Amino acid sequence: MINAKISYMKPAKNPWWQTAKTPKQGFIRGGVWLFLAVGWMVVAVGDPTPLRWVFATLWAVVGVGYLVSAVLLRRRQHATQDRARPEAAVRAD
Repeated sequence: MINAKISYMKPAKNPWWQTAKTPKQGFIRGGVWLFLAVGWMVVAVGDPTPLRWVFATLWAVVGVGYLVSAVLLRRRQHATQDRARPEAAVRAD
């Protein structure tokens, strides 16, 4: 088989929604953003201005985005590991 390299093709990039490079990084960053969002919600309850609720909501959305990205990366890793394992021998007894 011919092993040719096409000069104008670049390596595949990450999807636009993927915010974390590793699942661990995504879980940590998502947790931090959600912790900050909860802090903003506590502040917004004490002083209910619309801007505080907007910040709390935006930070919660960012935190959830990191967590979704981390979960999808973790699932992708498990899927590739499952495909790499040899199938178990099936016994026909």
